[in-house]
Amino acid sequence: MKLIGLISPNLSEDTLVDVYKMLPEGIRIEGRALNVGKYTDDEFHRAEQAFSDLVRDLARRPLDFLMVTGELFLSYKGPGSDREILNLVKQITPTPASTVLTAVIRACQTLGLKRVVMATPFPEDQDERLVRFLAHDGIEVVAFRGLGCPNSDVIWALPPETGHDLATALLREHPHVDGVYMPCNKWRTVSVIERIEKETGKPVVTNTQAWIWEALRTMGTKNPIPGYGRLLSDGN
Repeated sequence: MKLIGLISPNLSEDTLVDVYKMLPEGIRIEGRALNVGKYTDDEFHRAEQAFSDLVRDLARRPLDFLMVTGELFLSYKGPGSDREILNLVKQITPTPASTVLTAVIRACQTLGLKRVVMATPFPEDQDERLVRFLAHDGIEVVAFRGLGCPNSDVIWALPPETGHDLATALLREHPHVDGVYMPCNKWRTVSVIERIEKETGKPVVTNTQAWIWEALRTMGTKNPIPGYGRLLSDGN
């Protein structure tokens, strides 16, 4: 049995359902929630103040890996702030760790995605931060479009089809990009990854899919996982 520690905004057992669909048998999640009521800097700052205590709490468990998700929480301090988060984690625990945005960058690089479109459930100001964050690490967002949702409760209520429709529309409008990035683990898009790829011929990188790929790769588990896009099915 391997154990992944997961720190994520507004984490719940419902959120983990999609995670366990992707994970191989013998891997469990020990989760802790960062409470983010709405997408404002004040809320992200409060979450940041609680972060170290959550890491210390999880570090008492026999973790094999620690993942920090929440693209907006990670990006609110600017490009490259995921490194700051990981440096803080290293001061607390020797457990191997990563962030979802670190995973997204590495996933894009592995799939050869240098120019992408970005389909999101977020407001435009938050999308613009993500665009700058990705650009800092060499991923150009050619175009982006969001649904303007103010918090994770609204996003959770969105059907997966909203992700399919937004991503495929952007890919039709920009057929020469390398692929599409879809953030937010509360946007239940894992069920439409494969369909988007089959219909458009373009690779898809999403939040949950990318961090699971990063965690499994770091723990030495590289067996292909079919049904959730090229990133996992190639077994990199």
